[in-house]
Formats: sequence, C-alpha cells, structure tokens
Amino acid sequence: MAGETANNNEIVIPQLSRVWLAPVGTAAPDDATAAMPAGWYSVGFFTEDSLKFNSEPNFETVKSAQSSYPTRTFQTSDAATIEVDLQQWSGQNFKAVYGGGSITSITPAGGGPKHFKFAPPRIGGRTEVAAVIEVIDGGKHYRYVIPRTMQMEGVASELAKTKESILPLRLAVQGGDDTDAWYVLTDDPAFQPPAPTITTVVPSTGPIAGGTVVTISGTNLGGVTAVTFGVTPGTALTVQSDTTLTVTTPATAAGAKDVVVTSAGGSATKTGGFTFS
Repeated sequence: MAGETANNNEIVIPQLSRVWLAPVGTAAPDDATAAMPAGWYSVGFFTEDSLKFNSEPNFETVKSAQSSYPTRTFQTSDAATIEVDLQQWSGQNFKAVYGGGSITSITPAGGGPKHFKFAPPRIGGRTEVAAVIEVIDGGKHYRYVIPRTMQMEGVASELAKTKESILPLRLAVQGGDDTDAWYVLTDDPAFQPPAPTITTVVPSTGPIAGGTVVTISGTNLGGVTAVTFGVTPGTALTVQSDTTLTVTTPATAAGAKDVVVTSAGGSATKTGGFTFS
C-alpha cells in the first residue's frame, strides 16, 4: 500500500535488561552505551517478566449541554512508575525497596561473623533516588533516565518454602519544572528525526542592513534551531508550526545568499533563497 511504514526492524524485544540506582544528583549517562558513571549500582537479577515502566497522564473533560461528547479535554497532571521484582537480597536493595532506612553492624555476644540490623525509614524519612532502566535488543540500546524517584508503596514479602522470595521495587517518578521528569537515550536509528525541507522564502529580498522578517515554509520545520543566510545566522527565530517559521535577516554583504535551516534531523538549503541589496 502507498505510504506503508511497516518495518520489523522497529519491533523491540528486550533481550537484556538492567536497572541502575544512585543518589539523586549523581551524574547521568551521556548516551545509550557509555559505561555508567561513578555512583550508580545495578540491582542485579530480577524476574524475567516483572520490569515495567508506566506513564500515566491524568485528564479531565468539559461537557456541554449542546454535545453528547466532551467539548474540551485538558491534562491535569502527569505520573509515571517503575515496577520490578528483585531477586537479589542485599542491603542496598532492601534500602531501595523500603525507601531508605539504616543498616548497622551487630557483634554477636558469642563471637563469630558480624550480624546486621536493617531498620526501615520512619514516617517522613523516605528518600528519593535516581534510576536508569536499560534495555538492549541486539545492536539497539535504550536507557530510560529518571532523575528523581521514590518508593511510594508498601512492601508485601512472600516467604513461602516452595518458591523464591522477591523484593518488589515500586518507584514513583518525581518531577519539577527545572528538568525533565524522565527521558530516553537510544542509538536506535528509527528515532532519527526527519530532515527539514524548504519550499518558499517570503519575502526573498531585503536590505543589506538586515531586519527583514522572513517567513520560511516547508516540512519538518518544528525542530529547527538555526537559520543562516550565507554564513551569517538570522535572529529572532520563531517556529510557528511544523511547516512554517519566521526569522529576521542579519546585516551582511550584498548579493544572493543561500538560506539554510538546521535541526536535529539535518539541514536543508534554498540556493540563493534571499538577495540582499
């Protein structure tokens, strides 16, 4: 069919997964494959089907007497959670699952190896952690980076004789206006943004002193971050939509200049697109 976009290379099967935790503020990884920075630790083994990342936006609707359907819908809040069942019992994993707490050493009265006491946090004493979920499918790597999370559920431990006992890690993503609540790093080429194109530049002439507001039309302009006229960047770039942006011409020498728009997907050139006179 025309416009068919089916591609089995874009199916993801998590062949290998890891979960990393660190104190809030620890440097996050810069890309999808670099070694994890200092301060991060892996929670180790977890059950094969338990890892989940859930994004849960909340919406409300406005209903009107003139319609059987909502006449407007708006988002009231956002939320996201991490769920995973840890198989490895350790002091670090206990503190992660219970939201903090303390571990102290105890010297047995009768001698022998040290014992340890874990005490969960008291009310108001839970601490936030940073998290990274790592998923690998062949040569494709994905890292969900969550700068702030907190264990916000109770812990139910099954201590049955006939099966392993797991530690249920249930983290709620915390957010703020100063940073992304979560984001994904990947080397999957399917995430490459489409390259922009230029259809028209209006007006196409202006004075060498600059100051002409130009409207550029085309496609995939929503992510454009720079527009140059020859080698001189324009100013006051404003993206109106995915097909339109405006920019103010700079002061430059007379003559026809190539107009170049640049985004994460690449660049597009309108040869001789604007003439300064």
